[in-house]
Amino acid sequence: MHASQAKTDRVQLLRQEYREEIRDIRAEDLVFIDETGVNLMMVRLYARALKGERATGERPYKQGSNVTLIGAMSLNGIVAALTLDGGINGDVFKYFIEYILVPNLWIGACVVMDNLSSHAVDEIRELIEAAGAKLVYLSPYSPDFNPIENCWSKVKEFLRSVAARSREALDQAITDALNAVTLKDIKGWFTYRCYCT
Repeated sequence: MHASQAKTDRVQLLRQEYREEIRDIRAEDLVFIDETGVNLMMVRLYARALKGERATGERPYKQGSNVTLIGAMSLNGIVAALTLDGGINGDVFKYFIEYILVPNLWIGACVVMDNLSSHAVDEIRELIEAAGAKLVYLSPYSPDFNPIENCWSKVKEFLRSVAARSREALDQAITDALNAVTLKDIKGWFTYRCYCT
């Protein structure tokens, strides 16, 4: 499903402007940021059973608190990641940028992120540009331009198979899931999203 607003002339024009803005940036310099939500209730979506048998499984009665995972990914791997209980706000996002992402940036990097209100904190651009990097916002309704969306799919599949039932186990499972993301995966996701590699 896609938001109907994604088809408007305005959004199509903004999508084209985004493509033009990053056209001359090397794929090796792109760093994509996004966040996703996970919880302790994650279970496999599919299962197998013998012919004539029904696949069964269990899931917890209580899901526990939602956990937000913020990450940054480049062709060199996962550049930065942070988990936190609950949702994200501007202060948390600024902390992520300043203390987790910026120390891992390089001169010439181009950080690409959604134009969410939590991302529009005044100092974000200054922090990124002080590291010698550039900030570009994705056009609205354009998750299809962000290869980290594919990463989240792999991470969530991993988390469903592990079925962590405590926050400590979930944190370890997230670490293991991020470590399971290969450079080959990332190159494939960049190529799939039309960032030539």
